[in-house]
Amino acid sequence: MNEIVVPIVSASDAAWAANEAVSLHRSDPSARIHLLNVQRPLPKHVSQFFNRNDLRTFHYESGMRALEPAMRILDDAGVPHEVHVLVGHPAETIVRFAEDHDCRHIVVDEPSLGVLSMLGLGSIGSQVRHLIQAHARVAAATAPSGSMAPRA
Repeated sequence: MNEIVVPIVSASDAAWAANEAVSLHRSDPSARIHLLNVQRPLPKHVSQFFNRNDLRTFHYESGMRALEPAMRILDDAGVPHEVHVLVGHPAETIVRFAEDHDCRHIVVDEPSLGVLSMLGLGSIGSQVRHLIQAHARVAAATAPSGSMAPRA
């Protein structure tokens, strides 16, 4: 089965990522779409004042707010999907999730041509592409203008 991870960093990037997921699903109806939001952990000097349940609820609710626009687009298009909210370093967590779920594609933003991008710095998409260069099983699918092209 074709497993596809669609990381949503914020609600502002949800629309293009969800539309790419819809296109992928239409070209392969057996594809399983995993919407993923990764929340950065709160600094220890802040988190020490909250219990684990409160922190878990905070991260989950924040993640769901970011995922909600993408979920709505996929629901309206009739595309089945799973929703995941995790806590950690975004790029590393996205790549680990893709590997753990045997995902063949990660939908990421258009690659930048800058030096920071080449070094794996800059956007989350740039960092993900940098991390997966050594991982042949997962391809980053970029979204320049609505078409998806697997990249290694």
